[in-house]
Amino acid sequence: MRRPGHLLRSIGEVNLRRPFSRRDVGLSSRSILLLFLLTVSIAPASAIPPRVVTVDRGARDPSVSPDGAYIAVSVLGKICLVPAAGGDGEVISSGLSWDRFPAWSPDGRFLAYSQEIQYHSALVVYDVATGTSAVLYHSDGAIGQIAYDPAGRSIFFVLRHGQGDAHIWQIPSAGGEADQITETHRWHEWSFAPSPTGSELALSSGLYGGSNLYFLEVQNREATRLTDTPLDDTSVAWSRDGKTIAYVETGNSADEIRVGPASGGTPRVVSRTPYQDKQIAFDRDANFLIVCASRKLYRLDIQTGALRPIPFSITFQLPQRPAADLVVIHARLIDGTDGPPIPDASIVIRGGRIAEVDSEEPAADRIAGLPVFDAHGQSVLPGLMDNHYHFWDAFDGASLLSRGITYIRDPGADLADSMNFKEAIALGLEPGPDIYNAGPLIDGFGTYHPMVAVGIDRPEDAKALVDSLKAQGVDLLKVYFLLSPDVLRAVVQAAHQAHLPVTGHIGVKTSWTQAIEDGIDGLNHIRVWADFLPLSEQPQGENGTLDDDWYPVPRMQADWRRIDPSSPSVVELIHRMAQAKVGFDPTLSIQAPHPALRQQLSLEQFGLWQESYRRMSQFVKAAAEAGVPLLAGTDDGSLFDEMEAYEEAGVPRQTIIEAATANGAVWLDKQADFGTVQPGRRADLIFVTGDPLQSIKNLRNITLVIKDGQIVFRK
Repeated sequence: MRRPGHLLRSIGEVNLRRPFSRRDVGLSSRSILLLFLLTVSIAPASAIPPRVVTVDRGARDPSVSPDGAYIAVSVLGKICLVPAAGGDGEVISSGLSWDRFPAWSPDGRFLAYSQEIQYHSALVVYDVATGTSAVLYHSDGAIGQIAYDPAGRSIFFVLRHGQGDAHIWQIPSAGGEADQITETHRWHEWSFAPSPTGSELALSSGLYGGSNLYFLEVQNREATRLTDTPLDDTSVAWSRDGKTIAYVETGNSADEIRVGPASGGTPRVVSRTPYQDKQIAFDRDANFLIVCASRKLYRLDIQTGALRPIPFSITFQLPQRPAADLVVIHARLIDGTDGPPIPDASIVIRGGRIAEVDSEEPAADRIAGLPVFDAHGQSVLPGLMDNHYHFWDAFDGASLLSRGITYIRDPGADLADSMNFKEAIALGLEPGPDIYNAGPLIDGFGTYHPMVAVGIDRPEDAKALVDSLKAQGVDLLKVYFLLSPDVLRAVVQAAHQAHLPVTGHIGVKTSWTQAIEDGIDGLNHIRVWADFLPLSEQPQGENGTLDDDWYPVPRMQADWRRIDPSSPSVVELIHRMAQAKVGFDPTLSIQAPHPALRQQLSLEQFGLWQESYRRMSQFVKAAAEAGVPLLAGTDDGSLFDEMEAYEEAGVPRQTIIEAATANGAVWLDKQADFGTVQPGRRADLIFVTGDPLQSIKNLRNITLVIKDGQIVFRK
């Protein structure tokens, strides 16, 4: 096999531009990203020793070398080689990308992997002997799992465009045109494994909810079903001798590793544990599986079921962080509390936390040696918090910081990915806000989010699932709309025993009233259909799946002409929310009747949308006036748009600012740590031109962002 480096463009030659996104804010966020990553990627020129970070977790996507000596894994976004017996690993990828899905060539000379760079990805081939890399394929989609065909002549890979469009492609290993293998409409193929001849693929495929296993003939594209279950069959592996198939089946709080003959027959359960977001790969022979569970590595004996850890450590070298000490003077301070602004405030920051807040300039001897920033003419506020942002992309962090967002609440993401993003930011490997994550959506079977959900339909399984998620580090839980009422109640009870708050995108199987009675802590969007509309008028339809076509966008809207925000029944619901202190993130702005919809809807439908949105806005205003804790969240939209939607609805500006700062911290019980500008809190500040208490739109005029006492954005 010829070296790919002789045939392919180098990584530096690839054009990584991407189309405009609504998340873009010009050059500022990209400047943060590039400056940050150049800093962590280039060895310091000075004599200051680097900061050494060593991790023993964060593993994803295991792949065993043909000689069985090494396991290639992705650890916090970098491809690493770990000795098969465990020990110190070696980082082999570097630069601006988030790298995943390593795959060995049959002769062990090359590693292919996916390299993601801000809404683009590349299939990269790494020459193990020379340590050089080259790009084989580039796409504006996300490249997922990769596997060489056993002859080494081609490479199979998953290419994803959006949530429900993930299909398998094939490209010659020497470069050339890529060919799409699977083409099913709206179905997804997340995981696959080639047969020893490469003529067949074992793959997992599904529409909504659980995936099932199939054999697919590569040439004629004929498929044969192997499993038929509402659970989720993923991470399929095929032994090198072709005799054995293994896969992970997830559902009802558990991960089962199943192994069976490739020729057919009932697979047996080799291992069963609480949900740990498992991935598997066959070892050199077919006697063991390498298991990635809870972002650590294990070796599983498929005959006895014995599971032994493979301890590893990966070391990253980063530049030293500058001192997080600073003095801000002459600021008009809006501190996130319900108090009035301080017109000429000073803020002393030491060690990344606020040491003093005063209404006059501090004495020179108290701040001797500290850098001073004059904020004359600027309003200073706490760093903003987006309470509904799904952090599914490592490169969202820089953009969020440039918009003043120093915290997010992530209500639903792949568990291992979300923990890796969170830790990479906390360690300084990536720029971004602090993430408080829920892990996967907890839903009934048939969920709309197969990428980021775990299905459960038995109340007795709730505690095991909750305890497992807690053990893996989640900060909250998110229940979803197909969860049955009895299971939702059991999840909330188990979560409170584990000291985890629960928020919910519900209103299909369970009403808000019932969920509040069961102790839910938060509610997402404005899904009050089950409380006020007869089943025949609810947009989920009779089958309860939100998949009916009678209304063009049923998941985000409904006909509110039958819902009066000032009616006694609505007032009673809002009173219940206020009394129970239920955190409410309505994501109002993404439900607005944007002009582009005129091209998709009839005049009557567009008018219906306008009236529905007007009533939804009234609901948000009434909730805020009644004392319901408002949590500004966007569902990956614009936090500025969201706050301005509240202002247009008539919510007081002070309340809006608290919704995007202090309230989220209180909901997480982190109010002593962040959310306001007070002594002891983390030094996360934004500086804006103009007065947000005169117009919330002034929050768009951000000139400076400080996170943990360090400047992370400056216009």
